[in-house]
Parts: sequence; C-alpha cells; structure tokens
Amino acid sequence: RNGVKGESPKIDPLPPVSLDELDVPKPTENGGYSHTSASRAKIGAANKGKTPWNKGQKRSDEVKARIAAGVRARNREKFLQMLKDVGLTEKEYEEKKKEERRVKDAERRSRRTENGGYRPTDETKAKISRILKEKHARGEIKPRKIDPSKVRRGFTHSDETKQKISEALRKRWSVDAEYRARMTQKMKTTYSKEDVRKKVSATLKKKWQDPEFREQMLEKM
Repeated sequence: RNGVKGESPKIDPLPPVSLDELDVPKPTENGGYSHTSASRAKIGAANKGKTPWNKGQKRSDEVKARIAAGVRARNREKFLQMLKDVGLTEKEYEEKKKEERRVKDAERRSRRTENGGYRPTDETKAKISRILKEKHARGEIKPRKIDPSKVRRGFTHSDETKQKISEALRKRWSVDAEYRARMTQKMKTTYSKEDVRKKVSATLKKKWQDPEFREQMLEKM
C-alpha cells in the first residue's frame, strides 16, 4: 500500500487526449455530427446486399449544369481565399503566373538541342540517377551481357565522319556555355591526375616519331 495510513493513494493523471483522437461523434461545419466507426459499421451491414436507389440512372442536363455551377462556385471561393492569404489581387496573381511561365519557357528553350529535343536539367539528371541506382540495388536492372563477337574492335570512323563530329563539337563548344564549362572542368579534373599526364606524354612522344605528324605540327607552329 502506498502513502501514509489514512491518505488516499496518488494516481498519475492520464495524458490529455484531443477530440480528433477519440472515436466519438464530432460536430461538422453544416451543424451535424460525424459518424463513429461503430455507426459506419452498422450502416454498412444494413445496406449490404441492397441495390442503390440511383443505380443505372443518368443525370439530366439540368442536374449536370447545377453540379458544374456549384463546383465552379466552390473553386472560385477557394481561389479568392488563397489570394487573400497571399495578399495579392487577381490581376497581380495573373501577372505573377504569366511571368513564371515566361521564365520557365525561356529556360526550356535554352535547353533545346539541334535535333529538336531538350537537354535534361541537373535536377532531372539527379532524379534519373537516383531511380536507376535504386533499381540496380533491388535487382530490377541487370548488367547487359555483351557478345564479344559483336564488339567492333579496331573500328575507326571515316575521315568524313570524323570531320562531321569535329564540326558538331566545335559548334556546340562555341554556342553552349554550359557544355563548354562542363567540359573544361572535366578536362581539368582528368589532366590533373599523374597517370593520365604520363599516358598523354607517352602518346605524344610516340606521335612525334612519325615524320608526317612532326611535319604537320611544325607547320602549325
């Protein structure tokens, strides 16, 4: 027995519980009360197996128009309340949305490619990368099996194809500032590695032993 003789034992008070957490009828905005889990179960059991009174009935044009008008009125009311909350007039809101669309369209046009597509944003690239990594982790994407017989070993482009590739890259380098900055940073990162610099140096030394290459480079100098 707790406490002193003649005194009632102390009882810890129950934690406060909000009305939303209780399964009791709650007042609604229209002046009624909400159903409890028990009342909903009773209604469901009573209606089980019965055919709804409006099954197969089609709404008349008058009823459809009345419903549409009611929906538009409610949406208009919500829209005006939103404008009131953000402190904007309807005209100011329309101008703001118009400016946001203009900026978004301009940004999208800047990412348009010569072939009519669009370069993905950094956010889109990160999202694609995250999804692919998750799929790889779950085993949904398996590594592709490459047939060694179909690998084009020793394949080289023709001079015409090389010229086309070179012109396309030069053009993109001159007009696409984002591509130019990305490739510049990539080259700085790549050539800062010691093993890469050694490979480049060895390759150039080997090329300088070729009389034709040496003659071309001397003419450019």
